[in-house]
Amino acid sequence: MPPVELHVGIVGAGLGGLAAAIALKRGGAKVTILEAATELGEIGAGIQIFPNVSRYLLRWGVDEIIGDNLVEVDEVRTWGLNGEVVTRVDSKRVKRICGFPHYIARRDHFHAGLTESARRHGVDIIVGARVNSLEYSPDSVTVTTTKAGSYSFNLLVGADGIRSFVRQQLFPEVTPLAPSKVAAYRGVLTREEILTKTPEAKSVLTNTMDMWTGPNGYIMTYPLSGGKELNVVTSFCKDYYVEKMEEVDIDEFRAYYKDYSPAIQSIIKLVNYTQRWPLLVMPPMETWSNEHKNVVLLGDACHCMQNHTGQGAGTAQEDGVFLGRVVSEVVRGVITIPEAVGLYEKKRMPRAWTKQQISLVSGELNMCSDPENLAKRDQASSPEAVLPEDGSRFPGLLPNYRSWQVFDSPDSVPGIFYYDAEGDADNAVCEYLQERDRENGEVDSLTMVSKSLSRKWWSAVDYNGID
Repeated sequence: MPPVELHVGIVGAGLGGLAAAIALKRGGAKVTILEAATELGEIGAGIQIFPNVSRYLLRWGVDEIIGDNLVEVDEVRTWGLNGEVVTRVDSKRVKRICGFPHYIARRDHFHAGLTESARRHGVDIIVGARVNSLEYSPDSVTVTTTKAGSYSFNLLVGADGIRSFVRQQLFPEVTPLAPSKVAAYRGVLTREEILTKTPEAKSVLTNTMDMWTGPNGYIMTYPLSGGKELNVVTSFCKDYYVEKMEEVDIDEFRAYYKDYSPAIQSIIKLVNYTQRWPLLVMPPMETWSNEHKNVVLLGDACHCMQNHTGQGAGTAQEDGVFLGRVVSEVVRGVITIPEAVGLYEKKRMPRAWTKQQISLVSGELNMCSDPENLAKRDQASSPEAVLPEDGSRFPGLLPNYRSWQVFDSPDSVPGIFYYDAEGDADNAVCEYLQERDRENGEVDSLTMVSKSLSRKWWSAVDYNGID
């Protein structure tokens, strides 16, 4: 079948929207991003880029654009309240067994890298284009913006975040909830400031990521900007459900961590947080799309999650990569837009809900307050816990044990770290075509090859897309 001309609109130029734009453009679609802000940028501090996402930075050349501002730590450590390390994860081993690195970056550096990559791919990014109306039919989607006029698309992607305008038009009754009483506090300190004001905190300024866990809260630190800065993000369980951003008293905040080790307390004394961030979660939705399946949601617009696994933005980027891959088969004439969106929902919705659940449990593990469970948790990652009862060791081998720490360990969450959204999307299309052909009798009587699958692979002969 001849290639199909397809114009995809994306509402929102955040990390998920930019990843979707790059993937869709690589799949052969024309892509336009409509961004409400008048200048592109990203708020927040540091961000985790685990192997399920870093693979796309390498494929798309984003790692080269960001350059030295990407950080690879040597080790990720979890500290107990007694000042002892209770889990260790070797980042070099993670890279070896996953095939891709665990990166850390400032959100604005990461965003700038994706933006530049999107532009190099040929994505049209329009700023100052806040969408204020949405209309659709089976054949097209039209949006009107406040200042930038109207646009019509074959497919519209709502990647406009937790307060999504697109979601409100499709599902006005759906709102994110606060399922726990945990709130977050975040900011960045410079290395120079730390060394000047609190030289006793020098031990924290290593090329490691560290998490100090304690009852009802935790502190996480890691280097940014090539080691020139230190990201400090903390969580604490309040006595009420935090549902919106609030002002916080700095003395109250510092008191949350009064029992932590002196080194990390000296860091906490330097931060001057003034805001408490809610950690909202979107309840599972029955669908992410309209009835025609030509308007679809992505990222926080449909599955915002708590931050305890560092997978919120990563999951949005997986969404974008998966969607780009299945839509590439629409461009090739293999499937239709509704079929592509249906596959996207079928595969991505349960995966996102699983990650939402993992994040909630990860928070419980790190903020464990029950003494008995706390002792079991810390013992669970002890190498001695897996040795034979007689205490013997296998010659030449180190003990192989799993970390209870979920967010940083491929041994605990291989389904996250090893995941490739492009491969998953391609396999989803193949499974769909096989099943459809079996039902319709479209299978070669001699070879038993699905005729649609054969056409899918033959279509690559005449296809001149970026892939």
